[in-house]
Amino acid sequence: MGTLSYRQVRVGSHLVGLVGLEELFSQLKDAGRPAEAALVPELLAGARQHNYIPATAEALYGEALLQAYRRYLSEQAAGGRTGKRSPTWRGVPREQIPWFPTLYADRCDGCGRCLSFCPEGVFAPTSGGDRVEVVEPLACQVGCSACAAVCPRGAIVFPPRTVLEAVGAGR
Repeated sequence: MGTLSYRQVRVGSHLVGLVGLEELFSQLKDAGRPAEAALVPELLAGARQHNYIPATAEALYGEALLQAYRRYLSEQAAGGRTGKRSPTWRGVPREQIPWFPTLYADRCDGCGRCLSFCPEGVFAPTSGGDRVEVVEPLACQVGCSACAAVCPRGAIVFPPRTVLEAVGAGR
């Protein structure tokens, strides 16, 4: 079997890297399975084939997987994943570069300026629609932090640029 896909998913307040989700979601889509709560056990079982999911966090993973599957279906309906991802940055695989925004929910007022500003699809409204969350962290262009400047509440922060110097030095 070839290399499995890699996708980061927000589980609770943490970003978790999971493998094989694109393949799982593709199978479910091809079978005509809608993104509804009844699908959660199947999503969990499919994700467990290649990932560790702690029993104590099963509910959080189930909710996160269902949201990720909903986004996948939306992306497919729009013609594929959004954003112009580069698989590497200066020869380093993108998933190994810790460059993506952290959004502090307690500072976010849901104004949506980051949503309309970022062309890469990094952000999306929360399920309640009252705030914004990071949904595609690896879609963030390495070195870009312009969305933080458009956030009037200072809810978006990035790691220091020295992180990028360290990535470049590790080559």
